[in-house]
Amino acid sequence: MKMMTNKSTVSKNTIASCRNMILLLSALVTAGCGDALTPKTFVFDMTRLNNDGSVNDGKDYVKQPWTCVKDNQSGLVWEVKVAEPGLQNVNNTYSWYDPDQSTNGGYAGKANGGVCAGSNCDTDSYIKAVNAKKLCGLTDWYLPSRFELNTIVDTSIPLPGPTFPKAFFPESLAGKYWTDTTFKTRRAGAWVWRFDQGSDYVAEKSEALNVRLTRPAPKKPDDKVAPK
Repeated sequence: MKMMTNKSTVSKNTIASCRNMILLLSALVTAGCGDALTPKTFVFDMTRLNNDGSVNDGKDYVKQPWTCVKDNQSGLVWEVKVAEPGLQNVNNTYSWYDPDQSTNGGYAGKANGGVCAGSNCDTDSYIKAVNAKKLCGLTDWYLPSRFELNTIVDTSIPLPGPTFPKAFFPESLAGKYWTDTTFKTRRAGAWVWRFDQGSDYVAEKSEALNVRLTRPAPKKPDDKVAPK
């Protein structure tokens, strides 16, 4: 009887320990899932710029709208769209078009296939028009790569977006924005970022989608040219 009592005590203690371990593991797993389902807010460090390239204090977009923003982390400068009709209207759409065989991935796309104002409605024409305008005093605007456009995506913002940092892009449309990156396995397609849900996909270059241009980070004095 004494041995049976000891066995019973050991058994109860073991069961209790197991239950405590299961509860502890359940709490850890639940906490981990909660963190995964609640993404952290992205932190953007940007400087607002006026059309002459000077710094805008960003206090009142309605009274003193800025024209561009410089990402202080990547160094890229981004176009800010406008609500007014014209060349940079946020609702303008463009087909993907690049006649340069060295950069178009093997397929030029479709010329003038969108709905817009101020230029022909394709990406090549829009780039030329913005550079001719000298937006923010700059003449080297281009269509961003798939990677570059991703740097201004805020995936912590849920549907319906827009997944732009609104403090810097107040006119943001939760649209579909072209990148310059051709889809490798289908040259007639190019990568697009959706700013309603912060994800990318491939579209036919003939489609009429939105465009937001960027320009490269200025070179530092100590930048070295890579040997050829």
